[in-house]
Amino acid sequence: MRNQQTPLGRTEQAALERLYDDYEPVTDSFSRAVAVTALAELDFEPSVAHSVLDRLLSKGYLYAVDGDLHITDSP
Repeated sequence: MRNQQTPLGRTEQAALERLYDDYEPVTDSFSRAVAVTALAELDFEPSVAHSVLDRLLSKGYLYAVDGDLHITDSP
């Protein structure tokens, strides 16, 4: 569940919206590598993309199951 006290920054919001364009919340899954590739379209360097994914996971906007990522719900 999302922590309401940890809103998204602009970079995190842009990343989540980009992932949301391709993946249905909760039902669709994707690998971390696919997410990094998608975020490269926003000119995120791989290290930045990994960092943003980690923040989205820690804030509850993404979750991981068996190594795959899922979006919790719409941004």
